[in-house]
Amino acid sequence: MYEDLTRPQCSVLTQLCTAHIGLNVFPFRFRLAPSPNCPLCLVPETVSHYLLACPLFCHQCLALILHIGTAQLSLRRLLSVKVDHAPVLSYVCDTGRLPRYAL
Repeated sequence: MYEDLTRPQCSVLTQLCTAHIGLNVFPFRFRLAPSPNCPLCLVPETVSHYLLACPLFCHQCLALILHIGTAQLSLRRLLSVKVDHAPVLSYVCDTGRLPRYAL
């Protein structure tokens, strides 16, 4: 499914696809985060919010748009198994939001 990717890269992509990743919504369910909300926007910090909407990462999102070649981003487009995952993995690294993931 994720040919030519390292195990950590596969892990991050799988966790993004399943929404079981260290963004506030998921750990809050287990009382491991004080709030499910994004610290800047005060809306639930979901994968969709993190990748597509959070103004905190607008520069990284612009780089993602330039890599993908379109401003019409969607989770389906970004996380599909048939696309190049390098832009999404770069986004995750560049945001620094998920420091536990060594990519």
